Amino acid sequence: MNTDKQNLLQELLVECMLMDLRDPDKCTPGLYQVVRGVLNDNKESDDEIPNEAMEFLASRLSDAIPFKKESA
Repeated sequence: MNTDKQNLLQELLVECMLMDLRDPDKCTPGLYQVVRGVLNDNKESDDEIPNEAMEFLASRLSDAIPFKKESA
């Protein structure tokens, strides 16, 4: 697959994840795992993801974590 198609797929994936994160019916633990996986897989290209998108993701994930955080 050429780089242009890979970049287009990556952009579409991020856009779809952002739309799903805005929909409370789609905010499931599975979606959060996918988002986390995409972020982990693309740590080296974090600069390419707009700051607004990263801030939105961070706020959605911290506000709606589907499990309890254990205290230290």
